[in-house]
Amino acid sequence: MSGTPAIRVAGLRFEYGEGTRQRVLTLDGIELSVRRGEFISLVGPSGCGKSTLLYIIGGFVPYRVGEVVVNGARVTGPGKDRGVVFQQFALFPWKTVLQNVLYGLEKQRVPRAEALDRARGLLRTARLDGFENHYPSQLSGGMRQRAAIARTLAVEPDILLMDEPFGALDAQTRSVMQEQLREIWRSTGKTVVFVTHDVREAVYLSERVVLMTKRPGRIKEVVDTAFPKTGEMTADPRFHEAVAHIWKSVRAEFEPGHG
Repeated sequence: MSGTPAIRVAGLRFEYGEGTRQRVLTLDGIELSVRRGEFISLVGPSGCGKSTLLYIIGGFVPYRVGEVVVNGARVTGPGKDRGVVFQQFALFPWKTVLQNVLYGLEKQRVPRAEALDRARGLLRTARLDGFENHYPSQLSGGMRQRAAIARTLAVEPDILLMDEPFGALDAQTRSVMQEQLREIWRSTGKTVVFVTHDVREAVYLSERVVLMTKRPGRIKEVVDTAFPKTGEMTADPRFHEAVAHIWKSVRAEFEPGHG
């Protein structure tokens, strides 16, 4: 994880409604560098601009002030080097699981045999082998999200941008998905930027947690959470210390007169 960063954000300032009377300053002076192969999470109060920052990096939201660079090139729009996983499962309901995963590969005109081999391999990784011919409506929430992740990985992006991908799942499914995402990250070496409101989730998944202030969002603190993780974190005092520290910092954003 050395050399040129996968993502570099410098002096980013963003307003919704620019040029109107309803302008809202959403991000102000964002400075962030993400190493190749690193997993970071963005946390902070609701409305602080976490998702906006993610979509600017993804190229879906244009910006004017500052610089956002991905893999050495300034971001001017979406690119195949960045894959996005949304909170809502974003699968085509009229396509089977396999057809959904094949979609991006077909758009890239990957030869059929190669595309099928890649898609089926990803479905095995996502523990969906045997469900290739099922439709999204026939799957549980966790299975649909695993299919969405497999579809994103199929086109082999360097960077995964994930906007609260487990937010709509029940607690048990969410826990399973967190562990499976860690397995996928370890096996692929992707760079991951993950937006979540769940501090425990952020600490468990990430090597660093980026804490943002209330709107306008600024980076308040970056917390190192790169200690070894296991399926059972409750016995590790570093986990509890990091969670307590980040929660205290988030809560401080709501105190009268803060910021």
